[in-house]
Amino acid sequence: MKGLRIASALLLGVSITATAGASDCPVEEPRPIPDTVLTGGFFEAHPDLFWRSLAQRAERDGQPAKALQYYRRSARYADKFSQAMVARMYQQGSGTAADPVMAYVWMDLAAERMYHDFLMLRELYWARLDQSQQAQAIARGQQVYADYGDRVAKPRMERALWDGRRRITGSRVGHVGPGLVVIQRRGSEAGLPTPGSIVYDNRYWRAADYWCLQDNYWRPARAPQVDVGTPSVVRDGEPGGD
Repeated sequence: MKGLRIASALLLGVSITATAGASDCPVEEPRPIPDTVLTGGFFEAHPDLFWRSLAQRAERDGQPAKALQYYRRSARYADKFSQAMVARMYQQGSGTAADPVMAYVWMDLAAERMYHDFLMLRELYWARLDQSQQAQAIARGQQVYADYGDRVAKPRMERALWDGRRRITGSRVGHVGPGLVVIQRRGSEAGLPTPGSIVYDNRYWRAADYWCLQDNYWRPARAPQVDVGTPSVVRDGEPGGD
């Protein structure tokens, strides 16, 4: 694909705090976060998921403008899915006026970590722009990257994780004792005890592990699927035979 890329032009470096690169992450099968882990305190320390959940609820309730506002808030905490959703809403004119230039800018941002699905959409959005719009995307993307790129967004999220971890049972260093049990107060899991070792698994609370969790979920290409019909015998000399 010809043309400049905002990502290559604007990336100024990696997070200033300890984060894991793709090569540092063990490849694991992505697993959803258990419902028993999703306590109020968990969402307080994970603003990316908190604002994303409100955005999805607003979409279900037919409030696209509010959904866009919430996705942008989640995007401030390096949530690539929310950044892609902002792009989609600009592309479709949902909750805002349609703006294919900003749709590309936000999808380029969502593809910053080279996640396969977002890269494919980025190429599609770029191909829809004429040369003038492509030049606009380079110029208008500067501020978006300055406010939402991983260089600034990852440290925001990491501070939230660190602060949340320090609040565990009042421990200043975030120590999880072997006897710690967390009881969900709301939802379908209300009243169920969950060991603290599960609720405070490093994958959800330690920055490097949290980014690896996301990488394992988003980076792989979806396995191609080919539907094959019922096999039949074709003899030499018949149509389709060798």
